[in-house]
Amino acid sequence: MTSSDIANNTSGFKTGLTWDLTPYEQQRKPHELLHDEELLISPKSLQSELTCPICLDLLRNTRTTKECLHRFCCDCIETALRSGNKECPTCRKKLISKRCLRRDQNIDALISKLFPVRNDNDDLILTNRSKYSKKPIRASLSSDDEHHTKDKKKKRISESSSSAGSIPTINDIELQLKPMNNQHLFTTRKILTPLNASINHLSKFINTRMKLEQQNSSYIEQEFQWFINLNDDIPIENTLTLERLLEQYWNNMPKPYNIFYRSISH
Repeated sequence: MTSSDIANNTSGFKTGLTWDLTPYEQQRKPHELLHDEELLISPKSLQSELTCPICLDLLRNTRTTKECLHRFCCDCIETALRSGNKECPTCRKKLISKRCLRRDQNIDALISKLFPVRNDNDDLILTNRSKYSKKPIRASLSSDDEHHTKDKKKKRISESSSSAGSIPTINDIELQLKPMNNQHLFTTRKILTPLNASINHLSKFINTRMKLEQQNSSYIEQEFQWFINLNDDIPIENTLTLERLLEQYWNNMPKPYNIFYRSISH
């Protein structure tokens, strides 16, 4: 476009210019205006937005990727980056370093409003840690007291190793993920996960753990089918939650509950 073309533009602005939209701007859609004074939203309807795809728990100290806008716990995504997984665990878009992440304070504030009990538990843990860290350590112990203390410590370690890794609550469920058809590539995994997690979350968990353990950037993400019993032919629906499975199948069974999976060959 020449200078005469600009001069002939009566509006006074340059014409014919282009604007490159970011992926976020390309997907943006205007929201409808809300005219109600109050808006009621069920926490279950937001579980997919408030759940970390790596640990399958509520987001904690949320970090959002700048490119694809997927959210993760700060510790989870930074651990993945340190282990050599330089891509988004959800969409596999390249992540060079922690600079590709930004803090999402709005999601953290929303979670603190929807789940105030969790914040109370976190505050209690931090208070107890600071309280006991300030207590002086006894200078010496008798031989009998020392043996008794060691026995108690061994007992706590054995009990914690036999559990799923943390203290279960009424909103958590203990599972054993067992591979089917002698698939030696996969191993039995014992996890503790929220009841609102779905079968899709279990598949994402297996893929994420496999990639982290293999430390192989060329790892191909697998698709899985899940079954209640080892001899079942019809898989479970991927959108079904663990809470529904507990009500239908595991209500009167001992913990941890077994669920079987197999990889779908392409």
